[in-house]
Amino acid sequence: MKFWSGVCKVIAWVWLTIASIFILIGIVGVWMKDGFSGVQHLLSPFNVINWLVTMITLAPGFLLILLSEKLNQRARSK
Repeated sequence: MKFWSGVCKVIAWVWLTIASIFILIGIVGVWMKDGFSGVQHLLSPFNVINWLVTMITLAPGFLLILLSEKLNQRARSK
């Protein structure tokens, strides 16, 4: 279980890093195309679709971190 816990944690951090880089590249692309007002519109709290897509993009990484914690707890209890 310790091995799989480590694998899940590494994959989670790789996923979160790559996803964050893609999100930042997207924000920079909007900035280059539409300027600051485009970024404001993109990051607006009322732009629910953008926030939903961002959470869906980051969710696998966070879920893998939670899985890693559960596997660590299971390995410690044995």
